[in-house]
Amino acid sequence: MKPDHAGPLLALASMVTLGISNYLYKRSTDVLGPVNATFFYYLFSLLPATLGWLALGEKERISWSGLAWPALLAIVLFTSVWTFNQAVARIDVSVASTIRSLNFVVTIGLAMLLAQERLTARDWIAVAFASAAILLFSTRSPA
Repeated sequence: MKPDHAGPLLALASMVTLGISNYLYKRSTDVLGPVNATFFYYLFSLLPATLGWLALGEKERISWSGLAWPALLAIVLFTSVWTFNQAVARIDVSVASTIRSLNFVVTIGLAMLLAQERLTARDWIAVAFASAAILLFSTRSPA
């Protein structure tokens, strides 16, 4: 994979839109309830996802066996959204979002366990600092 200049901007856009969605999850959950909010999230995602796929989709042939990966991904993403919506119905959205932002620890664990990736000492220090910063932020007293 050859990095390009759009990569950091796309990652930034992803970060901003995830932050906005965390805020909107709470609002939609307050109005609709967590199960309804999750259902409508996926229902309303169908149109932009279809348009994006038609306009930007790759031109490779799709094998039936290859569809197992996005099917698994859909189940895991659904579970993530549904459980997050359940959480924000019960606790403050800032606490739920802070806990959710520790997801990188799971990603690292899976990469090490399943893909035999290794972290350097510097990587472990970065993980510790990032985790500590997230946990410290989540435990601060309200102003």
